[in-house]
Amino acid sequence: MKGFGEKSQANVLKGIEFLKQRQGLHLYPFAADKAKAFLEAIKALNGIKQAEIAGSLRRRHEIIRDLHLVASCDTDQRRTLMSEIAVLPMIAEVISKGEHKALFKLKSGLTAELQLCEQEVFPYRLLDLTSSREHLTALSAHAKAQGLELTDSGLFKAGERIVCQDEAEIYKAMGLNKIAPELRENLGEIEAAAQGPLPELVSTSDLKGIFHAHTLWSDGDCSLEEMANRCRELGYHYLGISEHSQAAVYAHGLEVDRVKAQWQEIDELNQKMTDFRIFKGIEVDILGDGSLDYDDELLAGFDFVIASVHSRFKMEREEMTERILKAARHPSVTMLGHLTGRLLLAREGYPLDVEAIIDACVEHDTIIELNAHPSRLDLDWRYGPYARKKGLKISINPDAHSTQGLDVVDYGVAAARKGGFSPEQVINTQTLEAVSEWLAQRHQK
Repeated sequence: MKGFGEKSQANVLKGIEFLKQRQGLHLYPFAADKAKAFLEAIKALNGIKQAEIAGSLRRRHEIIRDLHLVASCDTDQRRTLMSEIAVLPMIAEVISKGEHKALFKLKSGLTAELQLCEQEVFPYRLLDLTSSREHLTALSAHAKAQGLELTDSGLFKAGERIVCQDEAEIYKAMGLNKIAPELRENLGEIEAAAQGPLPELVSTSDLKGIFHAHTLWSDGDCSLEEMANRCRELGYHYLGISEHSQAAVYAHGLEVDRVKAQWQEIDELNQKMTDFRIFKGIEVDILGDGSLDYDDELLAGFDFVIASVHSRFKMEREEMTERILKAARHPSVTMLGHLTGRLLLAREGYPLDVEAIIDACVEHDTIIELNAHPSRLDLDWRYGPYARKKGLKISINPDAHSTQGLDVVDYGVAAARKGGFSPEQVINTQTLEAVSEWLAQRHQK
């Protein structure tokens, strides 16, 4: 067509391929919601003894293709129960059905596999259906080295099944400490579990406060006071406000005079609240050359600064890496926001040397946020082992634009757990006093 050159044609073809690859894929929250409804309906049936979600959803993958569930019952009830499950209201189509296993198409568009087994087999089947193929292969090899045989029906020694009540007992019988479902990807977790207990993973209850939230001052839907009050209701002790900076005209980014006006409102609110603090922050744009959207004098006046890329996504890998490295090294930058700019199932992240940026952030005491919005979940959990090895600190941030948006921290916690992060490696698990002291010391440096 006229006006479409080779570059435009290539971009269109790339976009079509992107969409094809993502057909039938769903974001974690949507899949989790539908899986939980199906699970509760199964549990409500007479004769079901135990039922759980398994598969990549239980391992907390950010993108889900299919659901996997396992349930236990008496052998003589399998046929009846499978028939009852097949007519549950969320089922759109029965693709295949036997006594032990069935495949359903749900009305939500998801495909769900259900396996029924005896109660004594349930822990082994749950372990098998939850774990990645790579984890299972390595785990079976470990069992064999111990003189054992691991199958989806049991752990056997000399042909006799070892009785285990749950997954923890199965791991223990193989000389391993328990491995959380999120970690079962064969990324060194089996070797670590053989050496001793794995570190405790961060949980939502560990979070003491929130960074990265927007209000009516920029592109948020709620007032500063409404956001603070909701944080207090959720049990948090601090809120780090970070509106967009002036370059983000589309998001009503703050000009300098509006920055100072918001500071005044924050000061007034902080005087009213003795058990809570609002930190003065900003989500400053990293410009194309790596410079920041405000001058150094204004940036030094914030309690914290999140630096993010919101434009010029199509740089080459080396150029984009250098752009973000420059921001990571800036003395006023506290943390980097949504590092790769990805929007899951909508936009690929820009090319980036993530490990080089992690190294620079560790060197300059800069945090990388784990953006908890389910379309981002960025930092990608796959960089967790490298980040932890290097000693990187992260912050689980909701990037909230409303009071309801604060709730997405659960998804960020799930991604942090999948990355293997413990509470000590997450900055917003610290108390108000500890965070205030850390920010003050960093500000002085």
